[in-house]
Amino acid sequence: MERILTVDQMKFCEQKSAETGVSLAQLMDNAGERLAEHILSVCKEKMTKNVVILAGKGNNGGDGLVAANILYESGVTPTVLLCCGMPATDLSKAAYKRLHKDIVKAEYAPETHSGLIKQTDIIADCIFGTGFAGEIRDGMRPLFENIEASNAFKIACDIPSGVNARSGEVSQGSVKADTTVTFHCKKTGMVLSPGKYFCGNIIVCKIGIPETEELLGDPRLAEVITLQDGMRHMRSLLPEREPWGHKGTFGKLISVCGSESYVGAAGISAISALRTGVGLVDLCTPKAVIGSLSSNIPECVYSAMKNDSEGFMTSENAERILEKCRSSQCLLIGCGLGHTFETERLTAELAENAEIPIIIDADGINSLCPNIDVLLKRRSETVILTPHPAELARLCGVTLHEILSDRYRYASELSKKYGVTVVSKGAETMICSGGITRLICVGNTALAKGGSGDMLAGIISSLTAQAPGNAANNALLGCYIMGKTAEMLSEERSCRGILAHDIINALPYFLKKLEDTEE
Repeated sequence: MERILTVDQMKFCEQKSAETGVSLAQLMDNAGERLAEHILSVCKEKMTKNVVILAGKGNNGGDGLVAANILYESGVTPTVLLCCGMPATDLSKAAYKRLHKDIVKAEYAPETHSGLIKQTDIIADCIFGTGFAGEIRDGMRPLFENIEASNAFKIACDIPSGVNARSGEVSQGSVKADTTVTFHCKKTGMVLSPGKYFCGNIIVCKIGIPETEELLGDPRLAEVITLQDGMRHMRSLLPEREPWGHKGTFGKLISVCGSESYVGAAGISAISALRTGVGLVDLCTPKAVIGSLSSNIPECVYSAMKNDSEGFMTSENAERILEKCRSSQCLLIGCGLGHTFETERLTAELAENAEIPIIIDADGINSLCPNIDVLLKRRSETVILTPHPAELARLCGVTLHEILSDRYRYASELSKKYGVTVVSKGAETMICSGGITRLICVGNTALAKGGSGDMLAGIISSLTAQAPGNAANNALLGCYIMGKTAEMLSEERSCRGILAHDIINALPYFLKKLEDTEE
């Protein structure tokens, strides 16, 4: 596990560093030195001294200017191109004044410097830093086209220019680095898609920011954790199975899912739950759904629910479902539920009054949005919400664009406001709970198909029914199991043709691997 910082958290670290005696100027000098060290190592490897430093006008450019002096002192004389005009910050201005007089420095002009950029052996990208957002301006397009056209080895300073350090969004023309030399910690945008595919090999360099227990424990540095090789850790989270156990031992899940319009979602979530080890699944759904699913999933218990003329469940089912919850360990709401005024009433009543852990997914989320404050009235706090970006936008009352620009912030704020676990789904999934965010980076495009969300809801619900005590761990483990099972299948077949039911059928095989892993 490693700590990943947001842009705001990194600024906080720099501020605290200055307060404890390591100034911002010293941090820039240290960053420039680390960047220069890596440039020199590439020079040695490629047996070249042909280096161009592309410097912006901010502190990222300042890092590059510091590096230029160190390169010169080490026998490599770089060319420094000021890509955005003269330095504009106090620190970058000071670094510019210290540039050795023999270093060639000029303001970038397409007609003069295009060939230089295309023909150099090493490019140090120090144009934009972690403050970049939006799109590269039209006037700078020729510069970035020249960078892209160059066969040079590209080294990004802190983050490739054009990549949003908050969200991982990329502007058209963003630099695709071979290596990114970043400072203190990785930033969230470097581990989120698509930004992570522009960073190349990421080298994290310490620059003197104190790593005291007081600083690391500050609530403003809530952890974002990326799990790379997590089998041992995940094995420790897997519910144990007593050899003398029976179906009652391994939990009962009440699933309020399905409608006449959306039959498959209910079936996918139910069979996923069963494949992940829950003892019993009671699928509460309209009679028509039962007729469609019962012959293919005979392991379920089915409870016919009342529905309206369109085949969607009504709120008059709430009392019966709540009665079932009293002898169960987990409640799942949403997969294929549909969204009507009645599903809103049903979801609100269940969310407020069910005294067992609840997982709310898909149309359960859409139905919850108008009455989301019922979550503040719950006597039992364990609620897991599993939104994709559009559903997260509805929950937060903002636009999809706002979510995509800073998904971490909105997911973590939603979790804190309502005291719930938020599983913010994406190419990388964020699990926000109790002020801590864990980033799970497993899976592949085999999951980019209908049914994957229903499958994940079923898996997390199953784990929660078996071990109700820790929502965040169950969510983390569920995401890991689904993602790694998809990866396992993709070793022998194309992601293009793998469907949700293929992954569901393979769950026991991956679970066997996980069980056999030593803790």
